[in-house]
Amino acid sequence: MSCNDFLDKQPLSSIADTNFWKNENDAKLALVGCYRVQPSWQNHDFQTSSGLLYLDFAGGNGTDKEGSTFSMAGTSTNSSNWPLSEYWMNAYAQIAQYNTFLDNIENCPMDGQKKKVWAAEVQVLRAYSFFNLAFYFQNVPMPLTSLTVEEANTIPQTSQADIYNQIEKELKEVIEILPLKQSNEDYGRVTKGVAKVLLSRVYLAKNDYVNASSILQSIIADGVYELDKSEGRDSYEKLFQIGGEYSSEIIFFTQRAKDLYVTAWLQYLYPECYGGWHQYSVYNELVREYFCVDGKSIEDSPLYNEEDPYVNRDIRLYASVFMPPLGTFEGQTYNGVTYDCFNGANTNDSYNRYTRFNGYCPKKGFDPSVLNSNLLQSYEYTPIFRYAEVLLSYLEAVNEASPSSVTQALLDLTINDVRDRVGLPPYSMVDLSSQDIVREAVRKERRVELAFEGLRYFDILRWGTASELLNHTFTGVKLSDNPDDRNYRGAGSTASAVDENLYYQFEKREWAPYNRYFPIPQGDMNINKNLIQNDGY
Repeated sequence: MSCNDFLDKQPLSSIADTNFWKNENDAKLALVGCYRVQPSWQNHDFQTSSGLLYLDFAGGNGTDKEGSTFSMAGTSTNSSNWPLSEYWMNAYAQIAQYNTFLDNIENCPMDGQKKKVWAAEVQVLRAYSFFNLAFYFQNVPMPLTSLTVEEANTIPQTSQADIYNQIEKELKEVIEILPLKQSNEDYGRVTKGVAKVLLSRVYLAKNDYVNASSILQSIIADGVYELDKSEGRDSYEKLFQIGGEYSSEIIFFTQRAKDLYVTAWLQYLYPECYGGWHQYSVYNELVREYFCVDGKSIEDSPLYNEEDPYVNRDIRLYASVFMPPLGTFEGQTYNGVTYDCFNGANTNDSYNRYTRFNGYCPKKGFDPSVLNSNLLQSYEYTPIFRYAEVLLSYLEAVNEASPSSVTQALLDLTINDVRDRVGLPPYSMVDLSSQDIVREAVRKERRVELAFEGLRYFDILRWGTASELLNHTFTGVKLSDNPDDRNYRGAGSTASAVDENLYYQFEKREWAPYNRYFPIPQGDMNINKNLIQNDGY
């Protein structure tokens, strides 16, 4: 029986334990319940598309119309921030469910080997929640068994270091138990590869590059995954559409099921011209990071023209971001409609229609089969771990642990494989001739390859570059001082602010060292007097 067969059943939390855990079928129902994430509108979660996008935006890749991502990560952040409260609340709700499973599976009458494997799966799910809580909130409660209400309301925090150590210990144990692959009917459940990628993130968070490189190399050596190039130059864009979860590249993902387990995500994501709410805007700082078709940055490529900035660019840019027609760039037509933010004030998607509009809109994950009539009922999956991350993390870890070990063969195995899929030329050892240059190349590649997948804030926090990158006035589309141009910015006191290259300036962010960690939600602080707030809040 597959996971989807159970998705419409009564959740485990509503079934009394005394009436449950009678046989293997009960345990299977409880196991599949552990794979459920927050439905539809409860979006801020470490396993949902919107939750991961918010983390990317917190890291300087964009913003949302309500200012929620702006207020998540900066000097205006406070302990009443509602997205942060939801990350915390949803993670602990899931941990409670995982603990219920782990507390009861041992005594359930069923096959012993299945017990071990299923328990191992849930331990990985729990470790994923604990890791994200510890990385973003620092010292947090770490319940490893079910709690009474009194216990839950008085539990103290465990140090980040101890949480990392517990996760590392558990993941090393379960890696020996979990299968390399799940059967077709159980596809999407936790495998060795899932546990290993999570362990690699723990090591990267600790700057333990030696162990990170070792575990990442073992994933590559397992030979289970490969970059998906099955659709040629369209492979990257189609990877994130419905059905992409079955790609050879996907290691772990959040499943959806048509008509049963859907999400309102695309209602938020789609531009207004397609019937969506255009809730999100992509910063131009990310747009500028995408390469030109010759594989060079816009600073180094002779193909780049500052007056015609959207042509001759990396196809990942066109797959990830809606940009308006400008210069020789004809724009992007999707389901018969061309996206355009220059049709005049207060028109659909107009670049300054709202305070936090900027002319760009995310496009990554759009599926043409999802029409404006069913945006509230999408069943697109959410990628959590994929093989491109493994390859780029492996090169980063080797370069940091032993820069002399970076060879042409390693470049070809990792970063050049990623670039080859989108038609960019490979790097040579001459191109990447020092540890610093390799480091910069990996960081740039990660930003564009993994955009909107929840890793940007994680990356700049562990690299220690958040203060440099987030104290900035962020920009949007290219504007003009010529009244005859469609992108004319106006004149006098009503003119749109621009930078030196005439990109629309619209959002100033400030980030202080204490913002390294999110605040503990005030609601939980009010209930549990043993919790200690992070510095600065």
